[in-house]
Amino acid sequence: MTRHSQNLQSARRIAAIRDALLLVLLRPGRLAGAGWARLCGKRVRARNRLHAAIASLPFAHQRRMQAAALDDFGVLSGVEDEALPGLVVHLHLQPGDRPEQVRRALASARRQSLAARRILVTAAEGAPTDPLDGAVELVAGRFPDRLSGLGAALDAAHGLGIELLVPLAACDALPGDALAAYAAATTASGVPCLLYGDQDEFGPGGGHGRDPWLKPQWDPRLFLSQDYIGHACALPVDAVRADLAAVPPCARETLYERLLRLTVDPAGPALAVGHVPRVTARTPVGAWQRDQESRRAVVARLLAGRATVRAGQYGAVAVEWNLPSPLPRVSIVVATRDRVELLRKCMEGLLEGTDYPDFDIVLVDNDSRDPETLAYMDSVAADPRVQLLRWPHPFNYSAINNYGARHVAGEYLCLLNNDIEIIHPDWLTAMMREAVQPGVGAVGARLLYPDRSIQHAGVVIGMGNAAGHAHRGLAEGEAGYFAQAHVARGASAVTGACLLVAKSYFYAVGGLDEQRLAVAYNDVDLCLKLRALGLSNIYTPAATLIHHESKSRGLDFAPEHMERYLRELAVFQQRWDSIGQVDAWHHPSLDPASEVYVTRS
Repeated sequence: MTRHSQNLQSARRIAAIRDALLLVLLRPGRLAGAGWARLCGKRVRARNRLHAAIASLPFAHQRRMQAAALDDFGVLSGVEDEALPGLVVHLHLQPGDRPEQVRRALASARRQSLAARRILVTAAEGAPTDPLDGAVELVAGRFPDRLSGLGAALDAAHGLGIELLVPLAACDALPGDALAAYAAATTASGVPCLLYGDQDEFGPGGGHGRDPWLKPQWDPRLFLSQDYIGHACALPVDAVRADLAAVPPCARETLYERLLRLTVDPAGPALAVGHVPRVTARTPVGAWQRDQESRRAVVARLLAGRATVRAGQYGAVAVEWNLPSPLPRVSIVVATRDRVELLRKCMEGLLEGTDYPDFDIVLVDNDSRDPETLAYMDSVAADPRVQLLRWPHPFNYSAINNYGARHVAGEYLCLLNNDIEIIHPDWLTAMMREAVQPGVGAVGARLLYPDRSIQHAGVVIGMGNAAGHAHRGLAEGEAGYFAQAHVARGASAVTGACLLVAKSYFYAVGGLDEQRLAVAYNDVDLCLKLRALGLSNIYTPAATLIHHESKSRGLDFAPEHMERYLRELAVFQQRWDSIGQVDAWHHPSLDPASEVYVTRS
């Protein structure tokens, strides 16, 4: 039995004893109910009641971390010590680091359940070295910035045959099982790569973590908007050392800048990146929003000549990609039936309130009968930018839009519901900035309800065992879950209420499924087909519109539509295996039943 097998068994015993004591003290009624069910021979009910009672205990975040650590030690328990990945922790000290912070950071590195091979410390001139002790190794010399110190630490780690280096800032700390999480991930994959974990924030007085940021999988577009890796990562020693040798760090280069080079920069080595769904760093409250100007300047240097880079909301970076010249034409397909008051507002916003200079509109009438509507459509069709088509058949969203798409002249196709209200003239320009980037499939906008709360900020697969709208109901100005509704990022899918895609890609995947997904899930299905081609779908809050959702037709859950909806739901679930799926932009520990991101109970 390996040492880690013994540690695993010991940790499981301690966790079981802790749970039993907490249940007796805090949930005696629930514990008794589970016991009674067991005595009555109802084993499944007893087990479910016991699990529910345990889940209701306090300190849920700490309990989840401990459960994850048990899983990681389960992976490590079958590996002999000499076969485990070697890890070192690197702390770079800078002037202004407070001694108590340094002591806390070093203590967290020493108290790991899987010990680091070395704790390497580099220091800038004037940095506090008094808190150091014999448990750490101070690399000789003075290093003016973190990257030069990192280079020296990588050299030392390479000499020791170490595979992974974990950078640690003096203001941060490592939870007790952070190194075990990185080691387990590397053991499971067999290949050292750039790893990053989740992070939480110090509680009152620097105590137990709180407010965990449970992160998505690797997303290069999100990484330009937010540094969601730098506080909680493990670097492959040989690859990063080789890159620093090939391109020495410039003065005052930050870790974020080098990580962008390693992953996003076309001139960089394009390292593989892996997410470890464990909390591997603890940071000061609000650290995820800080250093905005530094990060903005870094992204501006990286994208010089390709984009304008501005400060975004909540510490994020807003990238406005350059548009090509000449501008590609966009054909906007608007399906409509009666409800002239909605159509008029939508068309006026397009024809009078949209600043993109080269677009046309394909207006597809689905058998309107209202005389005022018919008269309005005839009048608006006099505009040379508008082509009016008739589709006099039963409502089939997919078929109507496919019909419109067969008549478009533009290089890009925008599906737009007739109940969309244009509120900012640059909405289409903002979407095109993303759509013209290499490898991009569908682009979706931020859609608001009339009360200015969020209706759509990307679609999450597996939410409700099908697909749900991320951050639905969040007030427009609230940060929400680490500002994820307010940053440009990837998404599994976006809503067809406002969806932009290259016409060639739309045709390549066969458009919308008018045979089996006539009304529901056809837009999500389209986006997943685009991803299957190797394309990335993008959500951008820079395009914000109001969506008067479902006013032009009945709700899917109306009794007369329920049979059709359930049939299409079953098609989607079977085709994309959405039941129990964890979306790449969600997290296993987030509640899949909630569109506003909350941790599982």
